Amino acid sequence: MTEKPKARPYADIKNPFTVDQGGAFAEYYLRDPDLMPDLGLGSRILVYDKRDNKDVWITATVVGLKAVSPFDPERQNLLYIEDESQDPTRLLTTLNGPHSHQPLLIKARLEREMTIVEEDGTKKIYSSAIQRPPSSSSNMRFPDILPINGSNEPCLQEMLDIKEKGISLGAIGFGNHPYEQDNKFLFYKWDLDNLDNKHIFIVGESGSGKTVLLKNLALQIREHDPDMRIIMTDIQGDLAQLIVPSVISERKVEGWQSKIKRDKIEDSLKKIGPFQIIIPVSKESGSSPNIIALKKLAVKNSVQVREIGLRLQDLSYPSEVEYLYRVQSEQVASLLDEEAEEIRRQSNPVTVARLRESITNLLTQTRGGQINSHGGTPYYPTTGYAAQRALRNLSNYFDHHQQSMGLSNNPLDLLDFQGTTILFLEHLNHEERLMWEMQLVQWLYNHKRDNWKAFVFFDEAHQIVPAKSSLVGSKVTFQLLRTNFERLAREGRKFDIHLVLSTQSPRDLHQIVPEQCPTRIVMKIDPKNAEAAFLDKDLALIANRFGHGQFWLKSPFNGTPEWVRVHSWMPSLPHSSMTSFWEELKKQAKDK
Repeated sequence: MTEKPKARPYADIKNPFTVDQGGAFAEYYLRDPDLMPDLGLGSRILVYDKRDNKDVWITATVVGLKAVSPFDPERQNLLYIEDESQDPTRLLTTLNGPHSHQPLLIKARLEREMTIVEEDGTKKIYSSAIQRPPSSSSNMRFPDILPINGSNEPCLQEMLDIKEKGISLGAIGFGNHPYEQDNKFLFYKWDLDNLDNKHIFIVGESGSGKTVLLKNLALQIREHDPDMRIIMTDIQGDLAQLIVPSVISERKVEGWQSKIKRDKIEDSLKKIGPFQIIIPVSKESGSSPNIIALKKLAVKNSVQVREIGLRLQDLSYPSEVEYLYRVQSEQVASLLDEEAEEIRRQSNPVTVARLRESITNLLTQTRGGQINSHGGTPYYPTTGYAAQRALRNLSNYFDHHQQSMGLSNNPLDLLDFQGTTILFLEHLNHEERLMWEMQLVQWLYNHKRDNWKAFVFFDEAHQIVPAKSSLVGSKVTFQLLRTNFERLAREGRKFDIHLVLSTQSPRDLHQIVPEQCPTRIVMKIDPKNAEAAFLDKDLALIANRFGHGQFWLKSPFNGTPEWVRVHSWMPSLPHSSMTSFWEELKKQAKDK
């Protein structure tokens, strides 16, 4: 085996390696950077040391790279002068040559010590925390990517504790391309079967490859476990591309991705399917040309198209949607809840129309300047008039879709679908989207004990779990959003309901989301937003320059407590720009 290039310690009497409460860091000097072409910020490296005649390996992450003088890097010596025979006035190209490159000073954050032993003919690796710094005779090297027979040092797969089984999220590489060894890649495996908490938090700006990653994730999950349902909220309309593949031209795969074996698009669609699309009926927007075309081609592709509206009777109490009242009186919620209880007592479903009739009757029975609810609570008539205004606002969202009103079950029960469900929200305004997503969260929580399992994808998650009440206009709404999400995140995962939350604006997202989502993915994002996603500052600068599909990943319960750079690939699924998608969709729908 060819000996690997090594970097030697950059330490001396005045600047020894140390380990203290601030962490463990060491510096190494590499004369020829070309010997380690994959070296870069965030790269994982390996430090070799010897203690008590035993080989000790220390894993480390590169946190700093600095070019130094090519003449003599020792801290104690004058630069440019190596010995008395050197004349500093001569041309630099004649001193200590060659000078075709500048050596690198590598600052590394030391992470853990690893020792390798043979037990019963099997290679065993034991890890521990850094307890002492490496010696001055240690050296730094770049590890093998995959295990090599006969090697007595850890490879990158072993250093990162990459699982042998699980779904593949992408190929690992700390530069602009994934690492490759003997025409093989090191894929990051997410151990879906053995993770206790499968919630995922994804951050990425427009054009980062977030949607492609979500599609690939859904495909990988369904391929791994066909019994796992997928529910995807589609705000931009790009997830709906999955149900109309004929509209989208197959993309050419280039570079390293061309070396990955792929299914045909139709085979991938069979794995992620069957499909259904649920389209909420909006009282204000009606049916747009886009939706008409989408429904026509979806039906032609044998996709179930469901149009539904929400019903007030499916809520526990009208106060659950107090954020839609748009009235100042704080008594309105109590009045409507009491009247709803009276309607139920009479074995009738609670509807906007019945509540309106009940409030009107109360106002005609005003006595002593007050009205009395059926629960016996006195209210001022102004509260009754405010309740009427609140009901007018509720009628824009509830009880206006007659087909749904005639159903015996909650229309959202259609989400109990063995396959992939796309909840299409692109045609709705901001308030309507918020309302539908809140009802989805509530429905999932109410059905968490049902005998089924699902991954639920929420795009633009900062809208349903905002960081501040000002983002939703009401402290009551803010508290309701946070409480509903927290209940679902904490309790739902015990019953196999797992959340994938993505956003472009992590600064607008409540901190409870990353707290509940131990697996975090950060794609191309500006440094301030990256900081809000808890990405290390030195890595945030790299994320700001990411290409399409590249991301940092941290998943402590999957054995990855430190950030790993992953390169996702283009799945064999339909994907194109939204502008061309809608144009081609309407064209094909018109032709057919």
